[in-house]
Amino acid sequence: MRKLFRAILLIINLVFALALVLSTLAGRVSPSRFVPISILSYGYFVLLLCNVLFVIVWLCLSRWEFLVSVAAIVARLSFVPLFFQVGGNLEAEPADDVVKVMTFNTHAFGGLDSDTAMTRDSGAVIFLSIVDEEQPDVMCLQEFFRPRHVAVADSLKARGYLHRYGIHGSKVESPVMVFSRLPIVRVHDMDRQSMFAVDVKKGENEMRVCCVHLNSYQLTEQDMEGFESLSHAKPDSNTHKLLRKFKETTLRHEQEWLEELLPMVEATEIPFVLAGDFNDTPASFIYQRATELLADPYVEQGRGFGTTYHGPFPAFRIDYVLHTSDMEAVSYKRVKTHISDHYPVVVSLKMKN
Repeated sequence: MRKLFRAILLIINLVFALALVLSTLAGRVSPSRFVPISILSYGYFVLLLCNVLFVIVWLCLSRWEFLVSVAAIVARLSFVPLFFQVGGNLEAEPADDVVKVMTFNTHAFGGLDSDTAMTRDSGAVIFLSIVDEEQPDVMCLQEFFRPRHVAVADSLKARGYLHRYGIHGSKVESPVMVFSRLPIVRVHDMDRQSMFAVDVKKGENEMRVCCVHLNSYQLTEQDMEGFESLSHAKPDSNTHKLLRKFKETTLRHEQEWLEELLPMVEATEIPFVLAGDFNDTPASFIYQRATELLADPYVEQGRGFGTTYHGPFPAFRIDYVLHTSDMEAVSYKRVKTHISDHYPVVVSLKMKN
């Protein structure tokens, strides 16, 4: 009986070890070639924890099989710093060659959907206090929709954010919006309604900031039931709908990267920043491809778990500020707040030249 138990446990262990390795291959296998790899990338951290648990179980049983999960963990250990960091800087001193960038999916300042006490107005007031505390030079905001009574745009203008641009031009309500204390000297509109770029100038230096909000998964309560069914290894119709959404959205992200973002990154000859809500984890295709060309300040200066989404679905790091090698991150901060299902990310970038 014990032998049968160990045999079944080993088979399950092998499945989880293989899944851990496969979950890290999204950067090498594009969604259009084999989409299950991209879907599996969302489970990297959970699969890592499961394999750690298998190691503990086998050690308690004094069995050599613990080496199965150890091998899988060690083989993909390089992914751990993408999810957890120690020793980074939370703050940086202001300087002429330092630009402070914030990205934040505001969720229309409405807070978590389960928080009925939060209103757009109260959320907007808290947002303005965050701006006062962090003092970013450039803000990339997603899902920026006006509260009923609080004039956010006017309040930001009074705080020195004299320059703004969004999907709908300078209108103060836009799914993607940039507010800047630095002059916007150039605008680069793109074909999609979820991204654009602006060139800002600080002193003699110019930098291009591309603000994005990649396709959302539009998850619902039924999708949450699909998550629960999947976690109990009992897939149902909700699970199949959930996986279909992941497949379709992952394919859209690949298209957005290849058709819009990659050409802009490769063509830009000045310091370049890609900031926004990617709706994808660090194990995903788009993150892995983007960080072949751009650096991740969280890896350079992050501290603790990097989760930026804290809504009703599994927590992920999906909001990023990435930059070219002619800049270096001197601080990285995730601001915890309940005015959105995302956390603001604030990064200080220093020009190398």
